[in-house]
Amino acid sequence: MSFTHLHVHSYYSTMDGLNSPAELVKAAKDVGQTAIAITDHGTLSSHREFQIACEEYGIKPILGVEAYISPTDRFDRSSKTDKSIQAYNHIILLAKNKTGLKNIHALQEIAWNEGFYHKPRIDMEVLKEHAEGIIVLSGCLNGLVVKAIEKNEFKEAKLILKDFSKTFGEDFYVETQAHNPPEINKALLDLADELKIKAVATGDCHFAKEEDRILEEAMLIISTNPKMDKDADFDMSRQMNNMIDRFNYLYPQRKITFQDYNLFVQSREQIEADFKKAGIDRTDIFDNTVSIAEKVTEYDFHRGLDLLPTPKSDPNQKLSEMAFKGLERLRLTKAWLGNDVYEQRLDEELYIIREKNFASYFLVVADMVNWAKEQGIMVGPGRGSAAGSLVCYLLGITDVDPIEYNLLFFRFINPERNDFPDIDTDFEDRRRKEVKDYLKKKFKHVASISTFTYFKDKGVVRDAARAFMVPLTDVNKALKSVDTFEDYVESPNTKEFRMKYPEVTWLAERLRGKIRSVGVHAAGVVVAKNDIRNYAPMESREDPQDKVSGRIPVVGYDMDTVADIGLIKLDVLGLKTLSVISDTLKSIKERHNKDINLSVLSFDDPEVYKVLSEGYTKGIFQAEATPYTNLLIKMGVDKFEDLAASNALVRPGAMNTVGASYINRKHGKEAVEYVHSMMKEFTENTYGVIIYQEQVMQACVHLGGMSWSEADKVRKIIGKKKDAKEFDQFKDKFIDGASKHISKKKAESLWHDFEAHAGYSFNRSHAVAYSMLSYYTAWLKHYYPLEFMFSVLKNENDKNARTEYLIEAKRLGLKIMLPHINESDVYFSLQKDGIRFGLAEIKFISDSIANKIMEKRPYTTYADFIDKASKKGSGINSRAVASLNAIGGAAFDDNPRSGKEKDNYYEYLGIPTFSLEGIPPRIKSQARPIVDFDPVGSFPMFGMVKSIKRGTGWARIELVDETGSIGLFHNEQTQIETNQMYFILVGDNRIARYIKVSDINPNGSDLFVDYLYRKQYDIAQDEYIVIDFTPYRTKAGKTMAHIVMSNKDKELKRVIVFPAKYSMALAKMRPGMKCKVELATLDDGTLMVKEFK
Repeated sequence: MSFTHLHVHSYYSTMDGLNSPAELVKAAKDVGQTAIAITDHGTLSSHREFQIACEEYGIKPILGVEAYISPTDRFDRSSKTDKSIQAYNHIILLAKNKTGLKNIHALQEIAWNEGFYHKPRIDMEVLKEHAEGIIVLSGCLNGLVVKAIEKNEFKEAKLILKDFSKTFGEDFYVETQAHNPPEINKALLDLADELKIKAVATGDCHFAKEEDRILEEAMLIISTNPKMDKDADFDMSRQMNNMIDRFNYLYPQRKITFQDYNLFVQSREQIEADFKKAGIDRTDIFDNTVSIAEKVTEYDFHRGLDLLPTPKSDPNQKLSEMAFKGLERLRLTKAWLGNDVYEQRLDEELYIIREKNFASYFLVVADMVNWAKEQGIMVGPGRGSAAGSLVCYLLGITDVDPIEYNLLFFRFINPERNDFPDIDTDFEDRRRKEVKDYLKKKFKHVASISTFTYFKDKGVVRDAARAFMVPLTDVNKALKSVDTFEDYVESPNTKEFRMKYPEVTWLAERLRGKIRSVGVHAAGVVVAKNDIRNYAPMESREDPQDKVSGRIPVVGYDMDTVADIGLIKLDVLGLKTLSVISDTLKSIKERHNKDINLSVLSFDDPEVYKVLSEGYTKGIFQAEATPYTNLLIKMGVDKFEDLAASNALVRPGAMNTVGASYINRKHGKEAVEYVHSMMKEFTENTYGVIIYQEQVMQACVHLGGMSWSEADKVRKIIGKKKDAKEFDQFKDKFIDGASKHISKKKAESLWHDFEAHAGYSFNRSHAVAYSMLSYYTAWLKHYYPLEFMFSVLKNENDKNARTEYLIEAKRLGLKIMLPHINESDVYFSLQKDGIRFGLAEIKFISDSIANKIMEKRPYTTYADFIDKASKKGSGINSRAVASLNAIGGAAFDDNPRSGKEKDNYYEYLGIPTFSLEGIPPRIKSQARPIVDFDPVGSFPMFGMVKSIKRGTGWARIELVDETGSIGLFHNEQTQIETNQMYFILVGDNRIARYIKVSDINPNGSDLFVDYLYRKQYDIAQDEYIVIDFTPYRTKAGKTMAHIVMSNKDKELKRVIVFPAKYSMALAKMRPGMKCKVELATLDDGTLMVKEFK
């Protein structure tokens, strides 16, 4: 007794189907079936994965789709206004052969482009045009035929069936399902028998195994977000052992549930029994499924094709000619290092590119980059390992000379690997679309790439908790200090939650890896010489970065799958920094009539390095983050190699290992040593310390005697941060080779360093290329601060970041002018000697409103403005007027400023000016400005909390005042709130005490407030008043304390108490107590309590 499932959904039927194609195929194999179809909702994205699984399990694949078909035509959107009209129905299309699959691809492309309205829709017109090779099933309860039967329009149902039968003949079948209402199945079978159309039974599978039912139900709840029964008691629900019962109790009115339907991959016996229960006892509907499977012939399976566009002439010859022309230009414009060096390297690269058949790829990328440059689109100097290629440099793809910077081509292309290299290219972000449009115009067959996001990390825990209606406060508390799912199951901070809600962990573990949503790759596009739909399904998506142009064509596979086919991805990346640089250069030209060519700058300006070393990094590419700024200060960069090294050393883990040696050797605190003299050549710039992946490769080749291909494999293990055990296969070879030059012990030690630093070492090619951008932005900021900061502000949409840039502009002495309806543009603008706020930078004023305000000016008076704004259709609403008045943006003689506008600057403009009304000036004067912050010592500070980042055992509080911003540490459970103003007592970079400005009461009992209001303490000269006592547990489980105390003259000290003295300190140094103590200084300058007097 055979049976074939012809209506099956995988997890590519997003948030509707549960299992992977492989799990579904295995389920069919387990019940003895020899074929199975895949018919996801409106998408063919599962096809390739399905074919691979069928090959693995020895099952015949039937490729299909549950398509959406319009009952009228694919262009009809009348259901938007007429709810009686159905926008789409369901229909099953199965590919009978290669021609059928090609036609299904064509139909789906039409559906996603011409017919998309809520869903990708076809209609009868195009279905008939592409009918060849397609087997059609009439559809489920949402099918055209069933909908006609439900309306008792049997004549219409019969006409539909006749039309399909006429078009598809013996390849059209009436579809029945055991869970259909009995009267529907009876009508379907009666009509089929009357019209002599064969019928089939389908299971409408949405999950693989019966035991997956609860997971399917949970996913539907997460997907549809039904309302919880208002009378349901959460604690009562937790007493229910059966999860389906629990869901029914919590969500009794949910619209979609499969709990009563056997929508899994059933055996013939199981599905036949379900039909008998439904009153249908005939075998032909099952036998016909096998007949359909027998009709289906083999499909194409594409892999490793050469689909890149190629020039009419020989691509290798053309690439060689272009590269040597580039070399000739280099001879004329650059201090020459010797023809042999460059020509030998160029010959080597061209040989490998020719052998790997990569020439067309280089030509396509070069064409794209050089077109962009011709259009005045700013292009980055390089990105990733492509900067290590001389060919890329000579073609103008990168601006990095790999010979000058000792970069490796073998880091870019491994001769033993056949996968295409990645040439990632940065363009100014706002003009990236122009580049993509050019590719479409030039090469025609161009599409973006699909992305699939999965249930994973702490997000899946949050989803699982939501399904069970676990209180959000409990969920937030458990997840605030974890990022990954592994963190969640291992962290002691989540143990209480896991013990209390084991069902959440159980569900989350089983949902992990399921597809949660579908999107479009932010940068990747594929370019082909032939129609892409011949090799992969085509769909469409909304471009999140372009809301105006409508839907864009997208390949229905992810980037790994398209690469496996032979569709090569180009990364067209948008980089905001390039837009900033472009705007700065334009402003310099307009204001100073100077054309600045950054590519000819020498990287040796001491003034630029001084700015970086002093930590003035706001607006500087890559260097703005606090860890990076701190590293530059610590390093004291004075040359380009330091700047490049900072890219590597700022990475997690590197600073505490190789970074410490680098800095100590740079400053002469540690001797510069080389394992062997042959390593000096490639580690001299990093003081003998290996910080780059390329240096690991060079050590493997020169010292270890390995091939470049083997060295690249070692590099790849490091770059992917894989298990260090993977090094073992190369270890013996390296040690044997290195032992010819150094002792075996030293060779083993060096290899151990490679293992220990796996994941820390960095791509030097990328470091050099991106450090050029850092240098360019630092140079522009130093020499043209007004134009640069204007461009930074103009391109920044984040209010918090903009606040910091405004603070930096103030530090630089730049004039920032407030917005005004007669003076401002839409966005920031340069006016005379300052930067003027744009109207759209004001809270509650959109671009559209700003343009409406500008269209109607000039305004002679406030009354004139109100008159124009009040007219019907003006587009200027009352909230916009109120916003303008809040900051004085519509001030005239008849509407003068009140003097209180400054209080609104932060809320409406992001300008950090804070009101301390009611707080005496002598209190504010005690607060140390952020610009004068010292990581050592104790002192009061004042500012507004901009953001809070939490980790296990800590919280980082981002504080901002009128001089800058700083990150201070507090405990993980901190009660500090964002967007509130605080006085904070700092002790060695940690928050000891804090109080909201609004809560300050001089008559209260808070010790910190008491400190602020006192002129001095009434104590002896050798006594202290304890203001804060914070205990904490060491990793060994012992208790220590951090204490902040003041002497008679309000001089603060922060001291620590070690475990041996803790009990005494607890008795003698509680907050508010006087104490006499003898202090000692540790090696790092920290004060400790030595003795109690």
